[in-house]
Amino acid sequence: MKDDTIKNDALLTIDSIRKSFFRKTINIRGKDEQERCWVLENINLLVPKGKVTALIGGNGAGKTTLFNIISGFYKADDGTISFRTNGSMEPITGLQPHLIARAGIGRMFQDNHIFQNMTVMENMLIADESRFGEEPFESILRYKKNGLLEKKRVQKAEGIFDDLFGAGNPFLKLRNEKAKNLSFGQQRLLGLARLLMGNYRLLLLDEPTSGVNRDIIEKIKEIVIKCFVEIKGFTIFLIEHNFEFVKEVSDFCHFMSNRSIAVSGTPDDIIGNPEVRKKYLGI
Repeated sequence: MKDDTIKNDALLTIDSIRKSFFRKTINIRGKDEQERCWVLENINLLVPKGKVTALIGGNGAGKTTLFNIISGFYKADDGTISFRTNGSMEPITGLQPHLIARAGIGRMFQDNHIFQNMTVMENMLIADESRFGEEPFESILRYKKNGLLEKKRVQKAEGIFDDLFGAGNPFLKLRNEKAKNLSFGQQRLLGLARLLMGNYRLLLLDEPTSGVNRDIIEKIKEIVIKCFVEIKGFTIFLIEHNFEFVKEVSDFCHFMSNRSIAVSGTPDDIIGNPEVRKKYLGI
């Protein structure tokens, strides 16, 4: 796909994003001054609609920082992030996280980011996009006090479990189990299921296969390709260290090094690049 075609099909554009932190104080001519540490410099990339785009790179390359800026948890020093809304690209740089989510961007965090002391079903209900702006625990209280009010949302969650895991899936049996009692892999799958409770078009997945066994990886691959992209039509932007997974699910790939995008292309382009092979793959 040519660059101009990708640009026209882009759901998300990232233009000249820079980010720094003040990490330590140094003494200059007897005066204490904070030293600026740059973690992202001049990041430019496009995320095409309906495709899976991967972001790879070593630890500390700035991948999660970029995701935090996209989703509103960090503010960029410079640059613009735009998201396609009603047919045109609209800037979302600097918006609060709940407004970015409401615009149609969902995120799964590296640490699962689920409520450990809530049940599986409560975790699903609290992820309902219609709850944005409502206090999370208020929504759970409403669920517990008025079952009729929440009946449709419960049915929606049950339908998601069926779509992802089939009839008789374990999550229907575990619906009243606290999330902390699930295995890490089950928590990972719950995190993916929660994304379907929102009205999203772009999903940010931060290392979805990290810390899980091969069976769970295969299930995650199936969910990403068959459910998220082929059936639901989502656009996926993911961070991943498992390059085999990247090759199997991704259409495009960006390699980060030294705080910027060093190489872009298809997964085959990336694996054939000498810099990537030396710095990242070690071959």
